[in-house]
Amino acid sequence: MPSPDEIGFGCWILDLQFPAVSGGLGRSKIGNPKSEIAMSGSWFEITARVPPEQVEAVGAVMRDVAPGGVSVEDSIDILGPEMGFRVRPNEPRLIRAYLPSSELGAVLTAELRRAMEAFPEVELIAKPIYQEDWSVSWREFFGVVDTGGRIVIVPSWIDHEAAPGQIPIRLDPGQAFGTGHHETTRLCLSAIERLVRPGTEMLDVGTGSGVLAIAAVKLGARHVVAIDIDPIAAEVARANCRTNSVNAVTVSAGTVDATHAGRYDLVVANISTPANLALAPVFGVVVKSGGGLILSGILSSDAQNIASAMAPRGLDVTAEHHENDWCLLELVRE
Repeated sequence: MPSPDEIGFGCWILDLQFPAVSGGLGRSKIGNPKSEIAMSGSWFEITARVPPEQVEAVGAVMRDVAPGGVSVEDSIDILGPEMGFRVRPNEPRLIRAYLPSSELGAVLTAELRRAMEAFPEVELIAKPIYQEDWSVSWREFFGVVDTGGRIVIVPSWIDHEAAPGQIPIRLDPGQAFGTGHHETTRLCLSAIERLVRPGTEMLDVGTGSGVLAIAAVKLGARHVVAIDIDPIAAEVARANCRTNSVNAVTVSAGTVDATHAGRYDLVVANISTPANLALAPVFGVVVKSGGGLILSGILSSDAQNIASAMAPRGLDVTAEHHENDWCLLELVRE
């Protein structure tokens, strides 16, 4: 499969052909889509090359039209087989979305084209991809992640012996977010390591791969309720709990609102600025008095807006942590 560097970037997604629906987004630099996408189980991989400051906004636009969600990739240098990678900070990031090669895909592609007119500097490409390749094509880029603390994340297909004192988490993220490669996941793992105590009851909002919930249990949490809006992510999280022999995590697909019955010593939400803002009233209810709240998925430039939204809910910022353009807030409920 060619890399973005091999195939280049540019506004090339203006003429994709879909079964029974002609038209779409423009010319494609992907060969002969008419013959290639007629196969069942085929998708288009749409890749946006995005300046760091626009990642959240463009990601939200692409997420709105992508049935399977999106992935965000840093610019990295691969260090070698099973040696992981080194992030190149402040360089453009790649956001990938997958659209079905069907009538629905044609409609979604047209919606994406209109929405992306607001970001003329963002470069786009498209290529066909087949569903059987989806869950394995990214594995060559996923090595062992040493988070800098006790937790080390080990891909399920790699043999790795953790150093003395390290806590390994065997992980197969599939289509879910949370591999340890992203800044916000690393920030959350560090915060969980600081804040989880033996017997902690925790809520993980937007659990993705389940890595934060699994880490919390391995660090001493008594029970974690893990929720994700994406049913695929919930299945991935359950599978990863089984792989790690973690039975103290209850995973469900759905949303959290003010009617949620649980009250927690610690709530973690590694989602996005808009989602965290929308959930402020919920956080004010589900965090126990004296309990903690960890918020990430936040650009550093949005930290003050988040803090201001949480304060009326009795949630006060006690610490702020940054990595590159991303931020994590630790808060305590009065």
